[in-house]
Amino acid sequence: MIQTSATEPLENSIESHAGAAFFCRELFRFGWQKIDQPQVLIAGCGAGHEAVAIGQELRAEIDAVDVEDFVPPELKTLSGVRFQVASVCQLPFASDSFDAIFYHHVIEHVDDPVGSLRELDRVLKPGGWIFVGTPNRHRLISSIGAHEQSEWKPTLANKLGDNLRDWKDRLTGRFHNRFGAHAGFSHQELDDLLAQHFSEREWLTQKYIEFKYATSRFKSFLPLVTNAATCWFAAPSIYVLCRKSTS
Repeated sequence: MIQTSATEPLENSIESHAGAAFFCRELFRFGWQKIDQPQVLIAGCGAGHEAVAIGQELRAEIDAVDVEDFVPPELKTLSGVRFQVASVCQLPFASDSFDAIFYHHVIEHVDDPVGSLRELDRVLKPGGWIFVGTPNRHRLISSIGAHEQSEWKPTLANKLGDNLRDWKDRLTGRFHNRFGAHAGFSHQELDDLLAQHFSEREWLTQKYIEFKYATSRFKSFLPLVTNAATCWFAAPSIYVLCRKSTS
């Protein structure tokens, strides 16, 4: 179980991580509190702060993996999260191990996204949930609400640079993950991949955007971004919660 401590970094609180907070809220909506000794996998944990926040909020045992070790030593010591270096395409866990998986803005970086979903399906328990978020490949603007990451700062210069690179890649026909672009997937592309493993898929893009930006300086744009007719290109990212069949 995650142990809280006065010496833990402030950014470990769930309020500091919109994706993690939304993931937890949706699980509680489906009765998460009724699960005995829940197990959660953070698939692509970065510096580990989201993993700690999710563990505290869900009162769950947390395993967290990434292809490189970005986690500060003090977080490993204090958090109780089991951090490992591993690929989401070859996970060191038994089948049917986890009640929920947080796969948030990772799939666009994976060399084999199809294989990653197959492996995540393998380790997810029947009836378990997987939350997937990724950039919207049809978006007009990138990185607007992005937070600090292991090797990226949310400065205006970096956000402008991201958008310039996106449009350069579009114009040169290289706006695809396989070319190293931070392209993500369209709604249809991701839904087709997920449908191979999860028959229950609830698309939460508009709901997530309202959750994240309701009190931000971008709130005036919410009607445009969440409108069904414009969301497909106005939403910078797309989000979906899937459930594994029990049969």
